[in-house]
Amino acid sequence: MSAQNGHIPPSERVARLERKAKVIRSRLLRAVDALDARRHQVVEVGHQARAIAMPAAISLIGIAALFGVSVLAFGAALRSRRRLSISNRLSDGVSHALRRVELARQPSFGRRVFEKVALTVVTFAVGELAKRAAKNMADGRLPDGRLAVGNALGFHHQALALPRGAGR
Repeated sequence: MSAQNGHIPPSERVARLERKAKVIRSRLLRAVDALDARRHQVVEVGHQARAIAMPAAISLIGIAALFGVSVLAFGAALRSRRRLSISNRLSDGVSHALRRVELARQPSFGRRVFEKVALTVVTFAVGELAKRAAKNMADGRLPDGRLAVGNALGFHHQALALPRGAGR
């Protein structure tokens, strides 16, 4: 049987299949090498993160303590300034009238600052979680970081297709 009749000789079919297998094998090896390099990068980043975790935590605790002390000191300064308010500076008749007037109480300065700091921390944490989820989704990962089943090699199925004219 000849190639002119539309039949390909078995030796030519075997050669074509071997070329296709060689192309697919080389692509698979490149993908495995890329995954291995990525794994090494992730391990290295993990080691670096562990190395700086304790100093960062100590710094954050120190900053929080300084912030707390400054809030307390500022509150004490405001209280002492209120004692020396306008009512103490004015004559007795006016000051007596001012003492009877009750103003609506606002939350303390410390409480307002604490609320703002807490809101900022929560906003930052939610933003970081949203960025991580978006990155995982873009990388083809599940929300917990595991690789999705359909995208286990790190690239789409179009990348596996043979280039035009290769082996065909």
